[in-house]
Amino acid sequence: MKTRLLSTTTTTLVSLSFCRVYERASFLSRACCCCCCCCPDRQFLRYIRTTHEAAACPCFLSSHLQRPSFAEITSTGVAGTAMSHERQSLIDKDAQSEAIPRAPWAAARPSLRDPSRRLPQAIAHRGAKAYFPENTMAAFRGALGAGSHAIETDVHLSADGVAVLSHDPTLKRCFGVDARIADCSWEYLSTMRTLKEPHEAMPRLQDFLSWLAQPRFDEIWVVLDIKLDDDPNDLMLAISRAFDSVQGAVPWDQRIVLGCWNASFLQAARRHLPTFPLAHISASLLYSHHFLRVPNLGFNLNQKSLVGPPGRMFLRELQRTDKLLLTWTVNEPRWMEWCIRQNLGRGRTSPGVSPALIDGVITDDPRLYLDVCERFEDEMDGKVIRPKMGLAQKAKEEVKAVCSVLFFHVLVMAYHIVRRVQGKFDYLEDRKRLDRR
Repeated sequence: MKTRLLSTTTTTLVSLSFCRVYERASFLSRACCCCCCCCPDRQFLRYIRTTHEAAACPCFLSSHLQRPSFAEITSTGVAGTAMSHERQSLIDKDAQSEAIPRAPWAAARPSLRDPSRRLPQAIAHRGAKAYFPENTMAAFRGALGAGSHAIETDVHLSADGVAVLSHDPTLKRCFGVDARIADCSWEYLSTMRTLKEPHEAMPRLQDFLSWLAQPRFDEIWVVLDIKLDDDPNDLMLAISRAFDSVQGAVPWDQRIVLGCWNASFLQAARRHLPTFPLAHISASLLYSHHFLRVPNLGFNLNQKSLVGPPGRMFLRELQRTDKLLLTWTVNEPRWMEWCIRQNLGRGRTSPGVSPALIDGVITDDPRLYLDVCERFEDEMDGKVIRPKMGLAQKAKEEVKAVCSVLFFHVLVMAYHIVRRVQGKFDYLEDRKRLDRR
């Protein structure tokens, strides 16, 4: 018995030291469960987790958004601490005068064939990126020509405070110029032309809005991917100025979802654009879990992060709270169909029926996605029969899918580590409340 207790204590202390090293090195990605794996006596670990060292453990953080101190545990008890922190949630609903607005127009749409089917909307990633230079007016026109319900585009800030549409913080990949957008004036950026034909100019957000303000586009909505490279308040102010400069028949806050990657940008959005719906963009479910308790906050998640047991758990939580869910970037028919299948038997409007899980699919090729939707419905209606796949071919496809998902998770962990080191992925516990102040 003494030997076992000594072994348990030693193993646990090693685990905690390991977590502390990761925390001090800013290497903590909140993507492992080292304590749970290493400790053979979880009941003993339950008490150890109340200390500061255990709070650095990612598996602890993923289930407890606020860290109770050891003094709180000993004075109020485990149950009392849980109730206390439930009352002191990250988002104080009573103190928040206005909740984040919802975006009902972004929800999955009923099929024209069978209203009980909820099909994720087609969202063109950076416009029709598969056929045109990304984030250009040609790509946006091509997206609507392909039948897209919505357009996703990215926002950066020029040196003179103009909100421009670009995915990258530099001009190198798309324009062949080795310079940062943040170091260039709009006058200079307006002279750039894409390397890809047809050689297109970089648009401002204002240009994009002026085009969208045409009455024939009133039903088209937008996901703005607000990048992390600029100061959050400066970028939100520039976006706000662009909204104010163009008036459409439908208010912009009823057509645009602001996509934010971290807590700082979410708060800046609430401060400067409080009437707009918000969505947390992420590829890491453990990081996204931190934002689940924010009322009405939508999610824009990488599709492969939702595959597997952790993804299913996250989907169930989103379904329970009926939150907006968009997925990116889905370019393969296999994964497009996977997104469609998540909504089978679910619909927001029918009483007693669970909400749709996936509301929109962000893809480089919206035409292909809509073709997949049509083919899927043909199979559901018995109009066509899918050819049976041989056992060897089926096994090959499954292995390919598994390898693709595993490779993705490795990349995500590396990306998350880099962003944590850079200080880009922060938490609401550092700011207490996501409100308008």
